[in-house]
Amino acid sequence: MPGVMHTQQSWDMRIQTETLPCLNALSDDILMEVFSYLDVEDILSLRQVSKLYYNLTHQGIIWKNFLKRIGPNAPQLPPSYRHSPQFLTSFEAERLVTRAVSLHINWVSPNPHPVSHNSFQIHRLIQSMVVLPGGKYMVASVCNLAATHYSLVVFALDHRIGGVVPLAETPVKQKAYNMQARYMNIDGTPSIVIGYIRRKTSPRHSNAGVNPSIYNSIWENPRKPIDPPVPLQYVCTCVQISLDSLDALSNPRLVPGSHAFFAFAASQPPPFRLLSVLRSTSELGAIDLAVIDGVPTMAVVKGFETVVLKELTGRGFISTLCCAREELYSSNHHTICNLRILPHQGQILTIRAIKLAEGPAVPRPGAPPVLAPEVITLAMFSLPEPGNNIIQTRLADESISFRADDVEGIQITSLNDYESCLSAVDGVTHPPLSILYRSGGGTKLHELIIEPTPRGFLPKTQLLKPHYFLGNLVTGNDHRISWETEKERGPCRAFVLPGSQRSLVYVTRSRDIEESLGIRGLYSYLPSSDGTRAYRSAKEERLQSVLRNPLQSRTGVMCKFDMSPDLRASLREGVKAIAWDESIGRVFYVKPDDPQIHVVDFAKAPIQAPNGQRWPLPLADERMLEL
Repeated sequence: MPGVMHTQQSWDMRIQTETLPCLNALSDDILMEVFSYLDVEDILSLRQVSKLYYNLTHQGIIWKNFLKRIGPNAPQLPPSYRHSPQFLTSFEAERLVTRAVSLHINWVSPNPHPVSHNSFQIHRLIQSMVVLPGGKYMVASVCNLAATHYSLVVFALDHRIGGVVPLAETPVKQKAYNMQARYMNIDGTPSIVIGYIRRKTSPRHSNAGVNPSIYNSIWENPRKPIDPPVPLQYVCTCVQISLDSLDALSNPRLVPGSHAFFAFAASQPPPFRLLSVLRSTSELGAIDLAVIDGVPTMAVVKGFETVVLKELTGRGFISTLCCAREELYSSNHHTICNLRILPHQGQILTIRAIKLAEGPAVPRPGAPPVLAPEVITLAMFSLPEPGNNIIQTRLADESISFRADDVEGIQITSLNDYESCLSAVDGVTHPPLSILYRSGGGTKLHELIIEPTPRGFLPKTQLLKPHYFLGNLVTGNDHRISWETEKERGPCRAFVLPGSQRSLVYVTRSRDIEESLGIRGLYSYLPSSDGTRAYRSAKEERLQSVLRNPLQSRTGVMCKFDMSPDLRASLREGVKAIAWDESIGRVFYVKPDDPQIHVVDFAKAPIQAPNGQRWPLPLADERMLEL
């Protein structure tokens, strides 16, 4: 065969030209076998020796072997045909490995820092956004520059030519908010499923001149609802977009924005498909997406004390779970602040706030308002039986309550992060479930952790599935953060972008009330329980297997990023929307009235030119023959 003959000739000529015994005299196959015993640092060092080694160390077998060895540390890829393991390129394998290694080293460092900061023109104003795990696609709620038309846009990230490129767009009548997106299989088609809520005025108030899209909950607090001048109606919508369609549109042979790109896009079937619509005169809140007994399902909080579940395929059953009040507080109003479906154990985790007195107490003259005493309740409810328009009232299977006044910004780790971790990692079953919230006017950050049940206490049928009991709840660290400059200092309000192992915390001045908040600092956050440390140690062992030098980790839970003056100034000018992908270590943010998206990367990755050529190019070496 021509390839074999070329390799044989290359080996013969190298032997004939060498005067002394040399490693280069070995055949390429033997050299590759030798390289398989080396670490990542060794491979990168060899790459600088000669053009021969530069070419050999880019071979896919080396990096796919590294990828297999680091296991669950590797970023998750979309479950599409193009990103399947058999079509994984050597460049993509190398990028996954280097990102995983460099991100971990940077994140746990006592002096973490951004690696790069880039901006991309998108010709739209982003209102909110969600990044899919693995950093290949992002879903954003956008509007035009005049803020008169709203839509949903799916962006390709890491596009070889354009970087961040809009691929598909569908109109939305009003601004979409409370967005959730995840990879799901819909009727055998790997897809991105997007759930969102929009507000609209009722028909009899349509001429009142009220724009329902202008309302925004800055404090992420469902107990402080908006107060519109006319009643609003709420619509929860779920749409699907095929990954095969996105893979075709993100083909680097099609230059984004070119005539060929738009001609190809016009020749394709409409990429978006409507899956579900729920309408309500009661306010709709948090959304979650999960696969329950093989059926893709959407859950949304309706009103204050009920959860509506809608099957997205099959029979399309709708069932309503009425969460019974805690017996001790049965006369008090309960508000569901957040929820998470736990499909592997047939339950829903809800976090509810209970106000023990009506209205705030009267403060002394000149003092700030005194908030009414409140209780926070974590409760597990069994999933309702599927049925058409059935309403089921359920008592909590288990619950834990504690005093926590003025709680806001409650975040729960998404189970999307666990889908690739269903098998045990070196004896540690699964990552804990983290809950982060703030209090004290947003100046205190608190952590709760539900550790997975040890494998020895589970039945054999559940050994490979995460199972969380509230009896395993432990309290993590509490933090109070302040900002400081040469001229002033003050308390901060902390916001959390949650992750199962890497949560990103950003802070603003506590007195800022604008919709676009100036960010005063970014912080690397590490979960602090024994269970999270054990799971992280098990993953670090997998990383250590491909590294020469031992991994070092800081002892502190939170650590501020050391940012460049330009990035610091950019964040302080105000941020309209922000999103975080912990698997690849990138944060995305947009400024108000600015049709650009900014990307801050905390991990290193190889660079690829628009024509597909790797950068940097090797120096010419006349002593070595080209392969």
